[in-house]
Amino acid sequence: MAGIFTGGYPISRSAPKCAATGRDFAPGEPIVAALVELPDSEELQRQDFAVEAWSQGARPAGRLFASWRATHQPAESKRKLLLGDDELLDLFEQLAQASEPRQIAFRYVLALLLVRRRVLIYEGAAELPAGPVIRVRIKRPGGAAANVDEPILDVADPKLDDQTIAAVIEQLGEVVGA
Repeated sequence: MAGIFTGGYPISRSAPKCAATGRDFAPGEPIVAALVELPDSEELQRQDFAVEAWSQGARPAGRLFASWRATHQPAESKRKLLLGDDELLDLFEQLAQASEPRQIAFRYVLALLLVRRRVLIYEGAAELPAGPVIRVRIKRPGGAAANVDEPILDVADPKLDDQTIAAVIEQLGEVVGA
């Protein structure tokens, strides 16, 4: 499983134009960012779409790996985070039904990042019939009492070695500004 991330994830910042219409994005405009697997390649490419284009059915060429809602930040923007906690949580939740090894591994590492950012609360590990999992809960404002009502989410543990996890978290950190 360690070979899943050998190529890394060289994912760029938000594009200045909609991938479907070619229209320039305004600073702060809501967009849909998509990670796309390129044909005959292990690389992922980020493509950004205007929300209205996405709503009308525009999709990237290639196989959709994941998508999330974001806010366009021009390249010259001094904003540190490329993806905020809400956007990362949205991406994490979208990958809940993932069945491919790369997506499962990506979700696992994303869960570790969200625990590090204190967006998810680590509740332990378990061995289920489907395999090992880590258990997390979404942290909500309002203290511990508010978090008890959140369901525990099982995140498949793809059994990545420590070196691979560290490398992927570093790459993911570059992408999201962690």
